[in-house]
Amino acid sequence: MITLYQVEWCAYAHRVRQLLTELGLTYTIVNVPCAHGDRAELVAISGQRETPVLIDNEQIYRSSDEIIAYLRATYPAAADAKNHAQRGAWRSKTAVSLTPQATLARLEQLLKSEGFNIVCQTQGREIHPDLPENYVLLQVMLPSAAAKALTADPLAAVAAMLPLAVVPAEDGTSVVAAADPIGQVWLYGDPTLYVIQGTVKKRLLTLLKEL
Repeated sequence: MITLYQVEWCAYAHRVRQLLTELGLTYTIVNVPCAHGDRAELVAISGQRETPVLIDNEQIYRSSDEIIAYLRATYPAAADAKNHAQRGAWRSKTAVSLTPQATLARLEQLLKSEGFNIVCQTQGREIHPDLPENYVLLQVMLPSAAAKALTADPLAAVAAMLPLAVVPAEDGTSVVAAADPIGQVWLYGDPTLYVIQGTVKKRLLTLLKEL
């Protein structure tokens, strides 16, 4: 039996749970105390206070990298592993066979047609000198969804805004990348926001396909 020692908010534990889901594995979760000083049981088992820790076949695996390497080497992927991976991805991206400048112009047109407003647009060199000049970061908003999100939770500013980037590729073409709207709501764990952001995600995926 697989046993995972973890805490729900730990990003490293989240990586492991995601892979366990993709592999279609059944496992037992042991939620450890929040304070490291209260994790005597975890220390006795693994010799460390940090999560995650995974036990399988009486073998102990520490750190998400070690656990993930072990799971991938030991268990075959489930038939729907790719679908699980796509649903759990924190970003979407698409390759575009246009120059960054042409891609940006096309992206602006599609954003408008899907009802998004561009709130902010920043060139790469304005962010950091090492970024390419034709790298562009956009902050966009779907006003109808943003209004609903902020009505449901006035503190959910992250749910109202969506970052997109036009990234130059080495061959002169582009990649457009966007944060997953629902992935942001995962931070809140709010079902109401999840539904609202689902609308944003549908429009975003439509836009990326049209690119």
